Amino acid sequence: MAGRLELMMGPMRSNKTAELLRRAEMRREYANQHVLVLKPSDDTKSAPGLIESRNKVSHVKMSATEFNSANPWEVLEIIDQTEQQIGKRVECVAIDEGQFVEDLFTFTKFLLDQNHDVLVAGLDLDFRAIPFGEMLTLTWLVSTYGGSVTECMAYCRCGARGIYTQRLIDGKPAPYASPVKLAGDCYEPRCEEHFVLPGRPH
Repeated sequence: MAGRLELMMGPMRSNKTAELLRRAEMRREYANQHVLVLKPSDDTKSAPGLIESRNKVSHVKMSATEFNSANPWEVLEIIDQTEQQIGKRVECVAIDEGQFVEDLFTFTKFLLDQNHDVLVAGLDLDFRAIPFGEMLTLTWLVSTYGGSVTECMAYCRCGARGIYTQRLIDGKPAPYASPVKLAGDCYEPRCEEHFVLPGRPH
């Protein structure tokens, strides 16, 4: 029997991480499940070994196991070691900032085939409004294995739904040519009308 995938996607500041932590805590508290919470090494939003939501009125932070974003397969050894320590299966694996994880589709599929439920939260588009990593490809796994896709909502300053992530450098919209991965927290959700991308090729 395969596991099920719960996918949470949206722009910056749409409470993706808060929702991931809420679901992980519910499984621990009410279903008595062991949830292994994972943090990719490219995530610089929180301190090492910690996942932290920007939503200060919800589940704020949770301890997490950090792994190499370029090699999620090292997590399999962590799962084996954890199961030996707790004396039972790890029922659920929760991954925050999934857009940073290389080979995310194949890795998630493997976990599902091993009967682990999987929770993944991440950005659907990068600051250039282009699909970020393999997040969008995971929707196929939801269709095939079952589960859910949650479109987390954010709002532009004008009050309209924010569907894009606006990167700001020194308070100004970042150019298209700037690196996709950039440390810092200067991002905000923008609607179609107010999203700006200098140097966009078309």
